[in-house]
Amino acid sequence: MARNYDRIALSRAEQVALIEEAPVARVATVGPDGLPHVVPVAAAVVDGRLCFETDADSVKVENIRSTGVAAAVVDAGESEYAEHRGVQWRGPAAVVGDPERVADIERALFGTVKSIPDASGHERVKIAVTPERTVSWDFRKLG
Repeated sequence: MARNYDRIALSRAEQVALIEEAPVARVATVGPDGLPHVVPVAAAVVDGRLCFETDADSVKVENIRSTGVAAAVVDAGESEYAEHRGVQWRGPAAVVGDPERVADIERALFGTVKSIPDASGHERVKIAVTPERTVSWDFRKLG
């Protein structure tokens, strides 16, 4: 049976658009026990990287600091298989330290640079995942 990967693949612009319009990305990291840790996050694409904010002491941050890698999946159209589309980005991941890049991520996620500390009292950090390997699909293209 012939594969249709080339026919259903999303362009990079389509991948970014899907990530930007989706309410949630599912981010996966690998824990010290070798098991995946998968959590939903609000994400944005900044400088070609999938970025999100999280608590500095979260499991995903600990895992990223330990392994230096993560993966994220965003999909849409789940209720109708023929309408399903999605993207998976995998690659190096790191806590962003550069204040200018942090501000860019905040603008992308929140529409502004935060001017007050997080009300929850937790230290927050920004994470960037660089897509070295991508997989995407849009079954609507088979139409």
